[in-house]
Amino acid sequence: MLIPFIKMHAQGNDFVILDAFAFPLPELDFPTLAIDVCKPHTGIGADGLVILSPCPQADARMIIFNADGTRAEMCGSALRCVSFLMHQKLSLDSLSILTDSGVKLASISSQNGDIAVNMGIPRISKKGYPAEGFIGDLVDIGNLHYVVWQDDVSSQPHIKYGSMLEMHSGFPQPVNVHFARVINTHEIEIKIWERACGATLACGTGATSCVFSGISNGSLQAPVKVNMPGGFVHVELNEKAYILIGTVTTAFTGEYLWKT
Repeated sequence: MLIPFIKMHAQGNDFVILDAFAFPLPELDFPTLAIDVCKPHTGIGADGLVILSPCPQADARMIIFNADGTRAEMCGSALRCVSFLMHQKLSLDSLSILTDSGVKLASISSQNGDIAVNMGIPRISKKGYPAEGFIGDLVDIGNLHYVVWQDDVSSQPHIKYGSMLEMHSGFPQPVNVHFARVINTHEIEIKIWERACGATLACGTGATSCVFSGISNGSLQAPVKVNMPGGFVHVELNEKAYILIGTVTTAFTGEYLWKT
């Protein structure tokens, strides 16, 4: 079976997107397909598989499967990618996208092409929570992020400890893990370990969660520039809603030969 796809990334956080607007999708085993297409050597290579489809509640629906086939509740990077695709289809600068965490709103700047998505209002699930020798904030932004603040993240702590923290028994479910450093009150650096994916170059919900944690702790003030291994985004605070802003890139399109 040949499956048309679009490969996109947001600061290196990359996705294989199946566009059901352009090519109606048959009933497929999407978890298994996600595992196959996300493999870096034998598949296309990606952090996740995204299904973009019509829906009555919004301009489009986004469903995300992680690289291990599990379903992801939300992803700010994927949300910006599909928002850009829908902007191209509908010629709308404001869009609504239905996710597993509810309807999210997006806008596209006609000046610089930045995509801004409303991430809602995160909440602290566990503040100053000890896990595996670290102290961090567990932030719920539609999915869970454990944010650890350090003075130096150059030693790649996410590589050393991310997998262990992801599966920590004190969390209600596996979590995303971030080691973050304050550069100044309006700029931070983060290193990322994504649930079910491992180390990634960027994470939109993670960037927003780190800014929320920093503002809650009094160390940051919006707007905040978030530097990640794959690039940077900005997070603004607008009437208590957190707005994630950044560019996306279409890498290539093609057809994937999937032998079911």
